[in-house]
Amino acid sequence: FVWSDMVNIDALNLDLSYWAPLLAIVAAGGFMRGFAGFGPTMVMVPFLSFLMPPSEAVLLALSTDVLVMIPMFPKAARNAEWKPIIPLVLGGFIATPIGVWILVIASPESMRIIISILVIGFACLLLSEWTYRGHKTTLLSFCIGMFSGATNGASSIGGPPIAVYFIAKGMPPITLKASLNVVAFIMEGVAAVAIFFAGNFNIKNVASVIILFPFMLLFAWIGSVIFRFADNNLFKKSILYFLIIFGGYILISSYPNIAISHMDSKEPRGVRLLYFWYG
Repeated sequence: FVWSDMVNIDALNLDLSYWAPLLAIVAAGGFMRGFAGFGPTMVMVPFLSFLMPPSEAVLLALSTDVLVMIPMFPKAARNAEWKPIIPLVLGGFIATPIGVWILVIASPESMRIIISILVIGFACLLLSEWTYRGHKTTLLSFCIGMFSGATNGASSIGGPPIAVYFIAKGMPPITLKASLNVVAFIMEGVAAVAIFFAGNFNIKNVASVIILFPFMLLFAWIGSVIFRFADNNLFKKSILYFLIIFGGYILISSYPNIAISHMDSKEPRGVRLLYFWYG
């Protein structure tokens, strides 16, 4: 982590053509958070990865979503079911650096393909409405947390497996939404911090989060208001079908340019993160 790069004012980009698409993408993510209650990073990251390196896209999506969830967290913590949450979060905490390491060392095209595959796979999973009917043990919660933590660190898309698991537990709607928000807030926050210190980020990334956060918060509120009058289930399915199509487009457009990253100058930074986290 280089502090001289962090405070480099010249890194700021004040061009409207840079900020306009970012505002539109973050507004869509905020609307998704407020209206559907799930998947803002799943919506934002594929689009952001076209405008910036995937590592920056994941950091921006995670950071803005965590900030938006801060006002929701106290109420969510009171209504959440903590018994499955604790092993989930522990598993996620352990596995997050593995995902961040992949994000840091992989080439941008490789990460775009990974992100598109995860988006398509998880969108299909949610559309199928498949429900796990086996035993819900503490060990299973821990393993799901590890898988979610690794995918969250690599792509910010770690929520769908947890959503499917919680739905299978038969939680009441209020408890379900609260539990998902608690897990998302904790795991996304951990992943955002790890990515920030593992990557070569500067003031542009911090400024982007600060500037875009109010817009995401505003559209989260707008989404929550419209939710009262619209067909939530139809909207969710429409978004998921769209994400499958867009994920396929990313996959097709990125595949010819894929180049598996060699362990270059980014490797020591990712390795240091693993040493710090586990050592």
